[in-house]
Amino acid sequence: MSKATVLAGYCAIALCALLLAAEAAAQEAPIILRVEATDWVLYVNDVTNPSQVGRTAGPVAVNVGTRASNFYGSFALADVASINDSPAKGVFVATGQQLFLSPSPTPTQAVGDITRTTYFHTAFEFLKPDGSPIGSIFGSGMFPGAPPPGSPVGAETGNMTIVGGTGAFIGARGTINNIGCFGCRFASQAEDPSMRRINGGGRQQTLIQFFPVFRPEVVIGTSGATIFHNDYSLVTTSSPARAGETLIVYAKGLGPTTPNINPGDLFPSEPLAIATSPVEVLVNGKSSPAINQVGVPGTKDTYRVDFRVPDDTATGMATLQLVAAWIKGGPVSIPVR
Repeated sequence: MSKATVLAGYCAIALCALLLAAEAAAQEAPIILRVEATDWVLYVNDVTNPSQVGRTAGPVAVNVGTRASNFYGSFALADVASINDSPAKGVFVATGQQLFLSPSPTPTQAVGDITRTTYFHTAFEFLKPDGSPIGSIFGSGMFPGAPPPGSPVGAETGNMTIVGGTGAFIGARGTINNIGCFGCRFASQAEDPSMRRINGGGRQQTLIQFFPVFRPEVVIGTSGATIFHNDYSLVTTSSPARAGETLIVYAKGLGPTTPNINPGDLFPSEPLAIATSPVEVLVNGKSSPAINQVGVPGTKDTYRVDFRVPDDTATGMATLQLVAAWIKGGPVSIPVR
């Protein structure tokens, strides 16, 4: 082996080391939400008499000529049914303007270097299954057409950007794409939207990829992760957790609370501030829903989360992660006997 080849090998090893170090310091990966919505209906603005809008129980078929024409408006509406396979509630709303963009347009279509059909503004408002609020995500962009580079794996169509969010998703930035819309229905805006669930609609799957402003993390103290037994003694190798035991973990980054407090204000002691996001603890990847999730009185961003170690947790070192509103924090390790 020549000296040049050996030197090249050393350079490659050094380069790999630099790349690995850079990767470790890189920005955290985005969060991906797979949202399923049901009773999806697109109401097409094909009504010339405003007094007839939304008056007919229906279902009312859309005027085919209107749907095929350029520049018509539309309004989509659907119910959020699940997020990452977890039951949820909420609403999907979108308002669109038809724009038949094509490099080779036919008469009445719009000429352009891309192939897209509609310009959309969209909103997702997410609720827990009990109807309590989690937060919203708002987007803007174009459909359908191929998804842009950097879209999540599985995205089939759409080119939308997240312009912001509220609640658990305040300040979110990212992308929105569709996996598909199955049995989605086009209706005339003469149809009464209060009858949407009765008249029926389709099922839409959407991929929302975003970078959150805050992520849930276990507080790390001088003795390691702040995870305690019920008697407030620290979980350590000499005092490990037990399968089936309820533990206390102190965390940061769980987001908004009820009652609401301003950023930087201290959590109150009466009433306790309860984190509004759905919170769970993953133990070796298995979910354990939070028993409670409250702001620690007198602190600005420290929460107490109680959870139960799953009964089938194996003896040894277990990996623990906090999840708030489907946003995962970094892993920590705890001993289990």
